[in-house]
Amino acid sequence: MMSDMEPAKRDKALGLLALLIVYLLALALGVGMFLLLKDHLPVPVNILLCDVAATVVVWLGGVILKTASVYDPYWSVQTFFIYLGLLIYYNNWNLYTILALVSIGLYSVRLTANFILGFHSLTYVDWRYSMLKEKTGKAFQFVNLFGICMMPTLVVYAASLPIFVYASLSSYSALDIIGNALLLGAVGLELVSDMQMKTFIKNRKSKEEVISVGLWKYSRHPNYLGEIAVWFALYLILLIGHAEYWYFFFGAVINLALFLFISIPMEEKHMLEYKPALKTYIETTSMLLILPRRKKKAE
Repeated sequence: MMSDMEPAKRDKALGLLALLIVYLLALALGVGMFLLLKDHLPVPVNILLCDVAATVVVWLGGVILKTASVYDPYWSVQTFFIYLGLLIYYNNWNLYTILALVSIGLYSVRLTANFILGFHSLTYVDWRYSMLKEKTGKAFQFVNLFGICMMPTLVVYAASLPIFVYASLSSYSALDIIGNALLLGAVGLELVSDMQMKTFIKNRKSKEEVISVGLWKYSRHPNYLGEIAVWFALYLILLIGHAEYWYFFFGAVINLALFLFISIPMEEKHMLEYKPALKTYIETTSMLLILPRRKKKAE
């Protein structure tokens, strides 16, 4: 019985149930729109409109539930469910499309599981959202819709286009496995990075400590390196056997730029406020690539 659960577990269960309802409504709207418009629009345009509509539903769910973090799982499940839907729509099941589905599924499961494990109740709000709310005041919901929700949706859509096209193809190559291998390697890199970070957080004596073990000894953001590699892997899966789609790299490049010029600088600036030792870590450790440590610059 829900009433017999501990308050913390009950809050988490109720919060996850609320999120599930929001996402089911978003999925229902997206699928309904796609079927309604399938005879009137090119498939990529149709998907984009449905994706945007589903994002608006998730945003509204966040407004009602009073937390922008309702959107957090969206970009981790977006690609998987759209790709799965396209395979059903095209009835295009074969070794290569299924292998890509499994690989993308593992990526989605990892990220979604991370969210669920870290989620405690609907009171949770990412520090970046709190910062934006403080800075934007009454304009926050506008920023929430277009900055927190819509921009990631559009970036992930652009980065996912290669695999959406892949779902519609009639010819495949054994070399496509190379792209899947890179995708699985990227997911593995993220998983190992996550495990090392969780172990560090569990054993650290204070929040001021800076991780410098395992992969994190040679890269400040090995988890982000894995995330970036995921989208280039999806591009490679398509490119290897269909070079005519070479221009579909733009989504992965936009995603890379967002990490390099927005996400990483913002996160490190925030951490420098309470981690003085981070300055030395930044000076001696590669931002993304796993490389040997550099010597500290002379004062």
